[in-house]
Order: sequence, then structure tokens, then C-alpha cells
Amino acid sequence: MTKNIGKSIRTRLLNLAKEEKQEYMKVLVRYLHERLLFRISASPYKCHFLLKGSSLLFALDGFKARPTIDIDLLGDRISNDRENLKEVFQKVCGIECDEDGVTFDAASLELEPIAVEKKYPGTCVKVVAHLDTIVQQVSVDIGFGDVVTPYPLSLDYPLLLPDVPAVELYAYSLETLIAEKFHAMVDRDESNSRMKDFFDVYQLFTNHEIDRDLLAEAISSTFKNRNMPYRENLALFTDEFATDTMRNMGWKAFLKKIRWKEQIDFSVVMKCIKENLQVYWDKKAW
Repeated sequence: MTKNIGKSIRTRLLNLAKEEKQEYMKVLVRYLHERLLFRISASPYKCHFLLKGSSLLFALDGFKARPTIDIDLLGDRISNDRENLKEVFQKVCGIECDEDGVTFDAASLELEPIAVEKKYPGTCVKVVAHLDTIVQQVSVDIGFGDVVTPYPLSLDYPLLLPDVPAVELYAYSLETLIAEKFHAMVDRDESNSRMKDFFDVYQLFTNHEIDRDLLAEAISSTFKNRNMPYRENLALFTDEFATDTMRNMGWKAFLKKIRWKEQIDFSVVMKCIKENLQVYWDKKAW
């Protein structure tokens, strides 16, 4: 009798969700992300896509990282032309892997332009994945034109299940990840309601060792590349920013939305960000 790999994988993912006390759909989406990343890593285009954002945070922190519905990548030395990217992902989705039980339907590919922060060009790639009777669309957000300091790093992406092929990718340094999120905070400044950046940077400083010299270099390179002007009286580091009633309400709503069990005061988050990042802004080193 032929073993139904897909059905077996579904059962094991359900058991894993119970063990980790996670929602099953979140675990399933993580698995589909992992298996699409495997196909990228097994393709000739491995060196042209760098893992970043919340997808990288999951690779580092597992289920301690905030949940995400998209894969975040940087396109490196590859054209942002839509037809070119469609051809690339048709080949990626065509890579077969019997062991993981997943297939990606290349005929379902949808590509649409995105403007990261409404300023920086990118492409959203969507593809339908199949696992046994499950049909789930997977999204990949690809940015272009950013710089990585000091250079892309090799990463062994963690596997949810032990007996599927390994995923070896290139990724951002933590310092570059912080630099880009810091740029978004400064760029939006007083109008900023994008809580995920505050959350991620707080988690990075709290849970990881950050190379301060490399962080200074990454901030300088990122701000210079994105033409960030220095300005006096930045609201980001003020007490008023941290204690603003609407912003604190937004923070609590964000934690509730991602179902974060630990209650973290926004003032604590902003104290951490100010202590770790204000010095780089004040130096005007870009």
C-alpha cells in the first residue's frame, strides 16, 4: 500500500501545534513557507533571494516570534521585471519534493507590484499550495534596491518536521534588519502606527547579541541608500511619543491581534529603543 505522505504530514503538523500550543493554521502556513523556501534554496536562484523581516525572525526565534502570513525576501542581483520573476517562480514551483507532501501550482501564480512604505518598489508573488486535501495560497513579498551590511549571511532554516530536506538560504544580518526597521520608524516618526517594527526591534535587542559597530555601519548604509535626511526634534525619542494615549491603545490592540501572551508596556519598548538607537541618530553618521 502506498503511504499518503500528505495526510501523514497533516497529522504530524496537528500534533506539533498541540505540543507547541499553537493554532494549527499558523503551523500549517509556517510549514508551507518552509517548503517554498526549500524550493528556492534548491533552485539556481538561491543566491538571488535573501530572507528578511518576520520570516527571518521566525528562523531565529521559532514560535516566540510574532506570526506572519507572508514570506519577506530581498531580490539581489535579479530584475524586478514581472515576467522575469514569473518565469523564475514557475521554475521554483516546479521543483518536486516527495518527502514533504507539498506541491505548488505554477499555473496559479499571481504577481502584482507593491510599494514598500509607498516609496520602495517590490513585487508580491502569490501561489497556491496543496497538502493532501488542503489548498492554501502562499504570499511572498520581494523588495529591491536595499543594501545588506556587511553581506548576506548563510542560514540553516529550522525545520518543523525532522525528516524533510533541509533549507539553506542567504539572509540579512540582524543589524541590517534593525537598521531598516529603524529607518521606517524615523521616516514615519510622529505619524507612525506600524507597531510591528517597534515589537520586532524590541525583541531583537532583548533576545539577541547585536554587534554595535556593525549596527552603526548598517544604519549608515541603509539611511544613506534611502536618502534619509537628518532633522532636529525627532518625535520618536520623546516622552510624549511613548506615552501618547492613541499610540498605547494601538500597541495593546496589536498585541491582542497577534495573540501575544506576555503583556509588554509600550513605554518599556520605547525605553529600550531609545537607549539602543538614539545614539546613532544623534551622531548623524550617514
